Amino acid sequence: MSSPLEVKYRLRINQKIVGYLRKIDGKSNFYSPDGFWWSGRKIDYKEIDEWTGYLDKNRTPIYEWDILHFKIDPDAAYCKGVVLWEANQERFVIRNIDDECYFPFLLDGLQLFSRDQLNVFSHLFLNPDLKEHLGIEDD
Repeated sequence: MSSPLEVKYRLRINQKIVGYLRKIDGKSNFYSPDGFWWSGRKIDYKEIDEWTGYLDKNRTPIYEWDILHFKIDPDAAYCKGVVLWEANQERFVIRNIDDECYFPFLLDGLQLFSRDQLNVFSHLFLNPDLKEHLGIEDD
């Protein structure tokens, strides 16, 4: 017996996070204002950010539009990056803020980062100047 397919989302109204959504098998929707207590009671929202399927070193779920510290080499210093959806490859990537390097979470079936190499500290939707600097537009 296979486990149900679950997809998670962060729900927002503009810059405010208003809750979370879990879709199970594409049939059942569960909502939560805090990510802990779930019910079928809908939450109103305007924007939706998909969960990457990964957690950071503090066990915080990593969503698209998150800004995080990351490091490719576990012994190296942290870099700053933004989590984006790369549509042409259909995968989540981390874009280095200091240059235009993109790092996928998964490459040829291998996970490039351990949890200890990732630390979410902000969100791109709270930093419009950075969004403009990177030339990133909403989908």
